Amino acid sequence: MTTRGRPKSFCPDRALENAMQLFWQRGYEAASLQDLQAATGLSKSSLYQTYPSKQAWFVAAFSRYVAQRRALLLEQLDASTSPLAFIRERLLSVLEDDGPDGVPRGCMLVNVANEFSLSEPALVPVLRQATAGICQVFEQALERAVACGELSNGRDLAARASYLQCVMSGLRTQVKSAVPADSIRATVTVVMTSLDCT
Repeated sequence: MTTRGRPKSFCPDRALENAMQLFWQRGYEAASLQDLQAATGLSKSSLYQTYPSKQAWFVAAFSRYVAQRRALLLEQLDASTSPLAFIRERLLSVLEDDGPDGVPRGCMLVNVANEFSLSEPALVPVLRQATAGICQVFEQALERAVACGELSNGRDLAARASYLQCVMSGLRTQVKSAVPADSIRATVTVVMTSLDCT
């Protein structure tokens, strides 16, 4: 007697991408095992053959999100002719966070931090790495802004990069709370002005 294995069309990369989209949209607790099966197209046994638990699927999906997010930010920074314009555009991108249902789903990093905080040890190093990765991209942008003369103040760039990451997280939360877009734009204007304060 043979047991049912993975479907012939099983693609680990696609399954993980679909799992990531599910967890991003619903969060960990609200996404059931049945939801995960439907999203990946896998049976329960095949799910556990791929990753040993729902939590393991979540950690893998979140790690994928983090890697994709950082790679995209670096690509956008490299393509930008103005480091400060890159920063401004990234902050304003929170206004484009709508999910498939039209409801803002925010940043998966912020969502995960809000849902778990420090209660899930397996996610703590991933959260720290993700936050550090975003800060590093902002720091690179600030360094380039100083190098090209867009910023005159080259001190404390790491601290300002961390500040930008915090601002971006806060803006995403505000968008999910239905704060008007004009208010978000006004906040971004103030943030950009503050970057070169002595």
